Parts: sequence; C-alpha cells; structure tokens
Amino acid sequence: MATAPPASSTPEPTPTPNPQLTDPASADTVYQALRKAGLPVTANSANAGTGGEPLKRLNLTYDGWPLIIHEFSSADALRVTTRFNPKHEPQFGDPAYTFVGLNLYIEYGPHTTNHLPETPDQRFIDAAIKLVAVLDPLIGPLRQSSVSPIPLPTAPLASPAPSASGPAEPASPSVNP
Repeated sequence: MATAPPASSTPEPTPTPNPQLTDPASADTVYQALRKAGLPVTANSANAGTGGEPLKRLNLTYDGWPLIIHEFSSADALRVTTRFNPKHEPQFGDPAYTFVGLNLYIEYGPHTTNHLPETPDQRFIDAAIKLVAVLDPLIGPLRQSSVSPIPLPTAPLASPAPSASGPAEPASPSVNP
C-alpha cells in the first residue's frame, strides 16, 4: 500500500522589497508613488531644466495646496544650488514645508509673499504627515524646514558623541625661530 505524501510545510517567507530609491532619484517615480499610495495629487505642469539645475520641476496640487518636486542631478547639486539648511525656519517667499531627500527638493504649501508662513490648519499638517509617510521610505532619511515640523520616521545619522575619555590632546604648538 502506498503512503500519502507528507503534508506541505509552512511556506517560506518572501522578502519584502526595499522601496528606497538611489541618488539620483526621479521626480516622476516619486509622483507615481504618491499616486499609488492614494494621496490626492493632481499634476498641473512639468518643466524640464534648461541645462542647469534643477533638471526637472513637477508642479502638482496635493490636498488643495501646491506641491512642487524639484529634481537635481545629484544630492551634491541640490545642496550647492539650494543651500538648504534644515536649521532655518521658512522665510518670506517660502512654503510652510520643505522636505529634502537624496537629490529631490520638495515644497508643500503656498509661497508667501508679504508675510512669514503661518502654522497651517490641522488639515494641512495631517496631509504633510501623510506625505512624509510616503516620501521617507523612498528618498529618506528626509530633512525638513517647516513652520510646524513633522515627525520624521527616520532621521539623518547624528554626529558621533564626544568621547567619554575627555577632549583630545591639543597639538604641540609650532615654534618659529
């Protein structure tokens, strides 16, 4: 008499794909990811660069506010061109939120022309939180300059803490004869 084949064991787990993009990331890929995530993003226009930086600019609307994705040739080009500093709060002419990841510079909110950006209504804060939830796995760790900072899922690596053994020995002074 033939014996029955053994019952199949539990299926082997399949790895979860890593959504992290690499530098240089495409503004189009990020736009498609925002749409795939179900965010109410509408395309208005796109501008190709004129041989300089940024290479591309997508003008979108997200939840009733402007959303602009600037694509630079590299993270270094973004840094040099924009001089983005996450320690500076938005100024005249800036949107309420600016997020930077890899080679992409993302602005969310209207650009103020006659006053500093104000803390947005809760609706827009919630929309920014949802935006970050999609952006960070793709192009994070994100950095931001915001009137109402959004908690970021991942943070840039911090600089090393000072050594517990105290400061390093100073270099010997040079002696000029």
